[in-house]
Amino acid sequence: MKKILLVFLPALCLLACIEGRGAVVELDLEKLTLQSSHIFCGEVIATESEWGDFLGLGRAMITKVRIKVAEVWKESQEKRPEITRKAKSPGTPGKITEITISYLGGRIGERWQRCAASPTFSRGEKVLVFAGEFNNALWTTGWFQGKYRLERKSSEHADGGGKLLVRGSQQLPVKKPMEVEALRLMVRKLLLERRSPGHGARTNRGADR
Repeated sequence: MKKILLVFLPALCLLACIEGRGAVVELDLEKLTLQSSHIFCGEVIATESEWGDFLGLGRAMITKVRIKVAEVWKESQEKRPEITRKAKSPGTPGKITEITISYLGGRIGERWQRCAASPTFSRGEKVLVFAGEFNNALWTTGWFQGKYRLERKSSEHADGGGKLLVRGSQQLPVKKPMEVEALRLMVRKLLLERRSPGHGARTNRGADR
């Protein structure tokens, strides 16, 4: 217990500094989409916590989440260590197969830290992630607002098949559960409108945190 408290008290000081820099900015779907450099669906294959620097405020536990990518809705061609690609031929950027996302908090042995604004991930979980550059890595855009659990809608069919749903809620940019395909089309429309000539830059592309 003493070890936990010794770690948790510095964490409280760190989180107080974060809150002093401003509360989490509420995002709508348009801002979430445009401020993200990567939007993708996949399955969590591993999580690992380690000590790292957080915005120059001090050392904190940061958890890295490895996600096997199934579908990409938005990406950047920038080479990043968090992104694994598989090229079909030499000289091509290749298809994204795995992305590592970071979040503040975690557990190392008996020691742990927690940030209420961070999302949580568990191995085997199927997720939709909106991510962007933050603290020299890829983090979920808007903290917890950038991560969604994917669940298969129950079906009466014998094969157990059902439409895949994004678990939205009133506290998130996606306000209610909806089919993945419907949300994908909404995101695609926002991205096309952004690229359209004469479309005003209504949203600052820097991630609000």
